[in-house]
Amino acid sequence: MRKSASVRGEPAVELRLSLEEARALHALLERLLESGEQDLRLEHSYRHLGWRILAATGGTGLTGRIAGLAREADSLEEYEAARERELGPVLEGLERGENRDP
Repeated sequence: MRKSASVRGEPAVELRLSLEEARALHALLERLLESGEQDLRLEHSYRHLGWRILAATGGTGLTGRIAGLAREADSLEEYEAARERELGPVLEGLERGENRDP
């Protein structure tokens, strides 16, 4: 199944990366965003790449559930909505300060 990365009305560029290359690019984008870079296109590309990385991986437990949602979604927005619907309460609980490592 082919997933679209284009924004409506804009020409699309399709990339084919190994999982290792995709993870390296995702980490680089994350560092840029964490450094204070505020570019909506950069943030969208980061989220989109993260979705496709998850879809390409497997796993068990919570990781497996999230990867399954990523594989089933036809768009980033569909994936994010499904993730929020299915795992929102679980993820919110994990993100609470009292549940984080010191």
